[in-house]
Amino acid sequence: MIVRGTTPIIRFNFVAIDTANIAVAYLTIKQNGSVLIEKDLESGDVQEGYIEWALTQEDTLAMSPCSDVYIQCRYKLNDGSAYATRIYTEKPYNVEKDGVI
Repeated sequence: MIVRGTTPIIRFNFVAIDTANIAVAYLTIKQNGSVLIEKDLESGDVQEGYIEWALTQEDTLAMSPCSDVYIQCRYKLNDGSAYATRIYTEKPYNVEKDGVI
């Protein structure tokens, strides 16, 4: 669940891939056909079995409430093979107190 003005963590779990072999990765979040957020591997937290990215208040406030956002991770392994996760859909919830707190 994504609530505007909060700092959620977006996590992608990897079962069949050793995350130590991921050379490049991007988190992309689109809404209404435009890229709102793109974060690279260096801004994520790579652990055994998953990569996660923290969104900022500014990131989530850029999302329009009640309009689907589309979330995907693309990544390339050290051997050059490239992959993408399925696209996940979330509907951001609004907050009564807008802005960064």
